[in-house]
Amino acid sequence: MSTVAKVCAQEKGFKKDVATGVQYRFIKHDKKGKTPGDTDFARVVMLWKGKNVKGDADSVFLDSHKRGGDSLGSMNIPLKRSFHGCLEQGISMMAVGDSAVFLINADSLYLKTFHAPPQRIPAFIKPSTMFTFSIKLLSFKNTDEMMAERQEQLKKRMAKMEARKEQENADITAYLQKNNYNVKPDEDSIFYLQTTKGTGAQVQDGDSVVVKYKGTFLDGGVFDPGTQPYKLMYSKNASVIQGWISVLGKISQGDKMKVLIPSKMGYGARGGGPIQPYTPLIFDMEIISVKSNK
Repeated sequence: MSTVAKVCAQEKGFKKDVATGVQYRFIKHDKKGKTPGDTDFARVVMLWKGKNVKGDADSVFLDSHKRGGDSLGSMNIPLKRSFHGCLEQGISMMAVGDSAVFLINADSLYLKTFHAPPQRIPAFIKPSTMFTFSIKLLSFKNTDEMMAERQEQLKKRMAKMEARKEQENADITAYLQKNNYNVKPDEDSIFYLQTTKGTGAQVQDGDSVVVKYKGTFLDGGVFDPGTQPYKLMYSKNASVIQGWISVLGKISQGDKMKVLIPSKMGYGARGGGPIQPYTPLIFDMEIISVKSNK
């Protein structure tokens, strides 16, 4: 168990800093170590816990190990003071490598740090509850250093995106060759890999359409199992990707198909959820019903 996790089980022995009002308990403390200032950014590992209105055992509100951070489970926090006795002031008492637990007032946290209106404080939080924040300080940077780090991260992210963009056509070609699909894209660059024609009505603008589908990546990984048929009113402005609008505008009830949709007709440079930027997608689709609304 990590140092940060261990300290959560302890509940007594907190001290109060006279200057800031911060209630704290150090687990590990380098009294001679350099501490950050209120304009710095702290990189920390955090576990935030608290009791609900029933007084049950502590609930976990945030565990930085599980929020999709780096390999150390860390997150960056600006240390600008938000209220007297705030968490930012507590972290400013720490040196790199220190571990500590802080008691933070729930009302002040939501109203003054999160700037939430009173009615938006979660109903399950008891007024005046004291949250516990278990913190390990990994490092801190000043504003210039933080900006430089973010610029470097942005540069790397843009380079990665550009590489994905350049690779997309090659990936599509390799997929077609590997699976023996000798097909050409249509005018929207969509590949119709397999098609079984139905006998029902063709989809028209304004029709209600029910589609059974499954979405996968080129490597076969599933990003959307389509456990429930998707219902929509078909139009050029339907709230689906452009690739779907193109496909649905050409097919009829009962049609079954497998289509390869390039990223420019999918989620493009932004991606979405598990879909990375410049990712081509495979959809297995079946048109269950087409109903005219005219």
